[in-house]
Amino acid sequence: MRGLMLFICLISFSLFAQKKDTLYVESFSHKINIKTSLETEGQSLDLINQNTLDNYSLMQNEVGKLALSLNYKIIGLKLGFSPKFLENDASLKGATEYRHYRVQLFFPKLYHQFYYYRTKGFYIKNTDDYVDNWKEGEDPYLQLTNLNTREIGGETRYYFSNKFGYRAIFSNTERQIKSKGTWLATVKYYYSKINKPTTDYFILNDRSYNFNLSGGYVYNLVVNQNKYLFAQVTPSVGVRYIKATHDDSDGDSVKEDYFVPNIGLKSRFGFGYSSKTFYYGVSILVNSLAYSEYPNVDLVDTRIFASVHLGYRFDAFKGVERFFKKLNL
Repeated sequence: MRGLMLFICLISFSLFAQKKDTLYVESFSHKINIKTSLETEGQSLDLINQNTLDNYSLMQNEVGKLALSLNYKIIGLKLGFSPKFLENDASLKGATEYRHYRVQLFFPKLYHQFYYYRTKGFYIKNTDDYVDNWKEGEDPYLQLTNLNTREIGGETRYYFSNKFGYRAIFSNTERQIKSKGTWLATVKYYYSKINKPTTDYFILNDRSYNFNLSGGYVYNLVVNQNKYLFAQVTPSVGVRYIKATHDDSDGDSVKEDYFVPNIGLKSRFGFGYSSKTFYYGVSILVNSLAYSEYPNVDLVDTRIFASVHLGYRFDAFKGVERFFKKLNL
């Protein structure tokens, strides 16, 4: 028992008490940080039935969205939504609804987030495989307007080097002074739901409980005092417990519960400008996960995020400072 308590104390000290190396990282967590982003997201579901050999390439309409972020001390909040004027080719691809909420907690070497995603409305990208004489750009795609995906969960990342300012990339509440990279380890746990209420084309209705482990490397290259480039690669492995309804080899609806492994790869890169008060940047994230959705169906879930952001830092209001001091944050 004493050994366990000592281990917990050592881990707690490593995660929370250790400070960043100020020769490499400049912190702006004492300032209020506001950021607005113009983002695009595309989610694709490649569904391959090994029995019928049907292959459906399902795509979310590449919807544009606005996101607003607020960061102060260890807390970050983000709200994303998709206004109507950012819809892309809705007449051909159908409308897409999108919601994204996120709460973040920042510590010297530890990052944690709780999140919620919801997407509704997909189209079949390979419509020409199922519709004769279909012409791309002129004829509408086959649309699955009621296919929706939901995901709610948490993610915890640990960065091994205290010389690497991960918040310089992910929340812009730090600035990397000297170029530095680090290994990172991630644990992700979430609930996911894919649902298509109707039986047209195929049946797809599953709920899954997921646990993933990933590790990789991220590097921030400081070009000069204000400009930087970064890149990250993190492969992952995990397990899914799926409660599903799907088509069997005879075309009948079947309900099953089972565990399946999954493998994934996340890659991220971008560049930006950051002064003491003003910053902007561009980033791209590609996250792909492959697994056997059912015994006879393989599925690859790929999400691509692209973002252009603009932000500003300013001194916190006295009342806000006093409140956080009372919380010892």
